Amino acid sequence: MSAIANLDASHRVLDVGCGPGAAIRAVAGVVDRAVGVDRSEAMVEIARRRSRRLDNVEFQVGGAEELPYPDGSFDRVWTIHAFHHWEDQERGVTEALRVLLPGGWFLVVESDTKGEHGLDEARARELADRLPSLGFADASYSKPRRHWVVTGVVAEVEPG
Repeated sequence: MSAIANLDASHRVLDVGCGPGAAIRAVAGVVDRAVGVDRSEAMVEIARRRSRRLDNVEFQVGGAEELPYPDGSFDRVWTIHAFHHWEDQERGVTEALRVLLPGGWFLVVESDTKGEHGLDEARARELADRLPSLGFADASYSKPRRHWVVTGVVAEVEPG
């Protein structure tokens, strides 16, 4: 995830639908703060237990549609193989935008599939096309291996 999200040591990241926290643990050594949120209390407990030695990691129970963080809290927000589970995808995307800083990135990573779980090219393109209407300054999609990655970028604040 580090390469796809273009992470650096100053970044604060949020994984929505983090499951047992593998992606958060994978980037904890690269970023300033790594946070995971998941609807499942059991998954959050597993993530906390597996991550107990990492002092820059945190996990909370919650859903994409109502993120328990203040506006502008993160440089990167991603969801890996979980977007298709979101109850209200549009509201979840709006919440991701809310908690992102100017210049921040929202990333959806899903398996290449023709079924309900994941994305095919048409659905990846449709999501990328929809992101600007939800408030992102720019959006794109790509397939760097077996997964589709849809990226939305928050507008930078113009110097005033």
